[in-house]
Amino acid sequence: MYDMSGFDYDIRDVVRILNLTVRRKNARSYDVDCPFCNYKTGKLNVNIEKNVFRCNYCNEQGGMLDLYAKLYNVTKSEANQQIREALNLGQYRDDFKRPERKPEIPVPENSDRASDGEIDKTYSQMLSMLTLSQKHQEDLLGRGLTQEQIDAQRYRSVPLFGIKKLAKKLADMGCVLKGVPGFYQTEDEAWSIYFTAKNSGILIPILSIEGRIQGFQIRLDYVTDSKKYIWLSSSNYQMGVSSGSPIHVVGNLNAETVYVTEGALKGTIAHYLSGDTFICAPGVNQYRSLQPVLESLSKRNLKFVYEAYDMDKKMRTDCNGHHKKCGECLDAGRYDYCPFKRKKREIIQNGCRNLYKICQNLSIPAQRMLWDIDEKGEWRGEIKGIDDFYYAMKKKRMEK
Repeated sequence: MYDMSGFDYDIRDVVRILNLTVRRKNARSYDVDCPFCNYKTGKLNVNIEKNVFRCNYCNEQGGMLDLYAKLYNVTKSEANQQIREALNLGQYRDDFKRPERKPEIPVPENSDRASDGEIDKTYSQMLSMLTLSQKHQEDLLGRGLTQEQIDAQRYRSVPLFGIKKLAKKLADMGCVLKGVPGFYQTEDEAWSIYFTAKNSGILIPILSIEGRIQGFQIRLDYVTDSKKYIWLSSSNYQMGVSSGSPIHVVGNLNAETVYVTEGALKGTIAHYLSGDTFICAPGVNQYRSLQPVLESLSKRNLKFVYEAYDMDKKMRTDCNGHHKKCGECLDAGRYDYCPFKRKKREIIQNGCRNLYKICQNLSIPAQRMLWDIDEKGEWRGEIKGIDDFYYAMKKKRMEK
């Protein structure tokens, strides 16, 4: 709320003397064309209750005096004086310098998604032309997979050169490229694939319940912003298409019990270590695609579901320096818990609850799996994923 003591005008008067174009009005706010970025679709929201503004495009914001002062490069005191003069004289003050509008980048035209069969054929042929680097092979072996299992899952390394040639070979072989996630047209209308040095890593095929490759996750070599995985997608490019968020299924489709976890690689490793059937969501809160898969399996032999999401669903929320924002908790005087950890845990637990609701709607009993917990039922912080848990148990058995 802007301090209005001593003012006999409000932000509506400032909008008026600046002669700003109002696109929409309601009882609480105006949407006006932004004078800072010159965006002409009412992106600047003027809150007339709080006497503040903010542009949803360029993020310029402030109080009513800032609106005038920033445009004329004057102090707030000078802005107040000039606003009063303009109001007394009934003048507009609209001779401020408006920025030149930058030309908008044209939105690329996307393709319709190809059929499941076409996508599987193109992806399968592409994998047959790629290899797995020794480094990536060692990484996968180190996570508990055997060479035979790695070969069976067709893990490959993201190629860093010859991308256009690869796309051309696929097209020459009769593979459909248009509508296959990851493929797009370059400026010269040649087909390419969105493989770059920035997204180098392990290509992880995502298999549907029918066993078809429906997309790829990439386990990144270089993790940024805590993002370990990305989708192979081309929705931001000409004639590209979004990957969507498909579910990965691995194991016996007629099993009475299945396990639901997050991440295709994690679930596949857990499957090979345990022999259990795994349904792998892209993330704990990407649950909507789970229902049709569980419904399909329930028509076979499915009787029970284990929720096996990562153990940060039971993470401790004390401010102990394990979270990058813990210092802010201490600065704010919160010594008993970290609000950022608490919020993160609540988001994860909400995703778990959504899985339980789906199972309840399908009349399938479900139970939470827990491991590496202390006497309070909280995660110790050592073994996070279900694959890590099974691998730790395997190593313990081998040591005996």
